[in-house]
Amino acid sequence: MLEASTIAALATAPAPAGIAIIRVSGPKTRTALKALFKGSIDPTLDPRHLVFGEIYDHETGNVIDKALAVFMPNPHSYTGEDVAEFQFHGSPVLVQSILRSLFAFGVSPAEPGEFTKRAFLNGKIDLVQAESVCDLINATSDQALKLAGEHLKGRFSAAVNQIGEPLRNVLAEIEATIDFPDEDIQPQKIDQIAQTLSNARGQVSALLKTYNYGHVVREGFRVLLCGRPNVGKSSLLNLLLGKERAIVTEISGTTRDLIEEEAILGGYRFIFCDSAGITETSDAVEQKGIELARSRIPWADLVLFVCDAADDPKSWQATISELQGKAKKIWMVTNKIDLNPKAFTTHFCDSSICAQNFYLSAKTHDGLEALTEALLEEVKMSGTDRAQASHIVTNERHRACLLSAEDALGRAIDATKRRMPLEIASAEVRIALHSLEEIVGKTVTEDILGRIFSRFCIGK
Repeated sequence: MLEASTIAALATAPAPAGIAIIRVSGPKTRTALKALFKGSIDPTLDPRHLVFGEIYDHETGNVIDKALAVFMPNPHSYTGEDVAEFQFHGSPVLVQSILRSLFAFGVSPAEPGEFTKRAFLNGKIDLVQAESVCDLINATSDQALKLAGEHLKGRFSAAVNQIGEPLRNVLAEIEATIDFPDEDIQPQKIDQIAQTLSNARGQVSALLKTYNYGHVVREGFRVLLCGRPNVGKSSLLNLLLGKERAIVTEISGTTRDLIEEEAILGGYRFIFCDSAGITETSDAVEQKGIELARSRIPWADLVLFVCDAADDPKSWQATISELQGKAKKIWMVTNKIDLNPKAFTTHFCDSSICAQNFYLSAKTHDGLEALTEALLEEVKMSGTDRAQASHIVTNERHRACLLSAEDALGRAIDATKRRMPLEIASAEVRIALHSLEEIVGKTVTEDILGRIFSRFCIGK
């Protein structure tokens, strides 16, 4: 168990509430609980059961509040240390009074994520599970919550460890051969080693292919509404959000700034961004808005290029061509088809520029359902088999480690196939193993831990 100070922090939101919970963890937890809480029984004698009593001020001896307390002895606690929790009336003043009493007793304020960091250092969870705790708390959609929950169960870690196990066997075999150079290794055995390495690299590559989907679920699918002025971009934004977020008028160029808003569609998080209409203008403010719109194009996972069904196609063809090469993907949305039903035949973007074409009326809502369903399908089909929800890469750190492992395994395979000295393959396999072990925290630096747990809230 990690030798550490005893820490305490508020584990609930720092705001007035029905109850507040303060968590304590470390070697002085038991004595602090005995000294500062008096109940019908001693909570340390009845672990994992809530006990009703009173919390006392260590300096004055006065009662601070009536409360419930629970004691969870090591090693069977969240952190692997002795842990106590106090539940009391959720007044911020009471929170500060109880924390001051604990600090006066010799308990230290917890750093962000320090409880979970101790759980990791004490072997209660691995690093992927620790990161998933933060993802679970910050999840903004049903799907993000689901992925974080799967990672917290340790299934992604198990998949990573499964890739590493045959690599350890290969490494042992190679190094045994290096240690006994008089015994020639058979070509068949080298081919078997190359095949094992190739299988492992294939598994790593399969995980990497899930990142697009995992990143979208975790961070949100980014959609930019782009087009000429007064084509209905703001009206479409309001429809997709289901609320009046952007000002809609008959005046051209109403939107001057970027308007960004989130929405949950089908359990997925979408980030929609409305932008100024792209046109030639002498208005300095409008020009600034157009520059912002253009700069936002690379940000988007998808650009919805909106045009007016009543406009001449020549009016928007140059504008949509400008997006080509800058946008990851473009869909053309022809709005106001209620004014020109024949737009189906005249307004069409070639597949070399636009992946799909949609026709709708923001006024009558015709065509909106088809666009919404297509957006959902685009997220769902963004490069992964969702049946393996526990094996989806959602974290950029994990992706970087997997890329390192993939590259190292590629070099190791090349070395074995070209019958290069086995020391070269051995070094590359070690790099791959180190990268895989870094994901779950078997090999990790203090700097990486600092960056990971600094994202956590205090009290978790």
